[in-house]
Amino acid sequence: MSDTSNKPQENEWAKRECGALWLRQSSNQKYFSGHVTIQDEMGMDKKVNLVIFTNKHKKKDTHPDFRVYKSEPQQQNSSATEAQPQQVEEELI
Repeated sequence: MSDTSNKPQENEWAKRECGALWLRQSSNQKYFSGHVTIQDEMGMDKKVNLVIFTNKHKKKDTHPDFRVYKSEPQQQNSSATEAQPQQVEEELI
């Protein structure tokens, strides 16, 4: 009889996981933020931060329901104009 009590159990879903998303709420909209892990040209894992908005310009079934964007890190700056988040023309979830 083998002892597996000290070994963590990893199921098939855990092995296939490549990222995570969180539902967020800003003052006037909902959106997803999170990350995915992809392999670069050298075979190294790279974590990419994302934000996902609903596509408010969808007119046909062939148009996407969501738009995915790389999330850029916010820079700290003393300028009030630059510190304002950019308005996104996508209606969020």
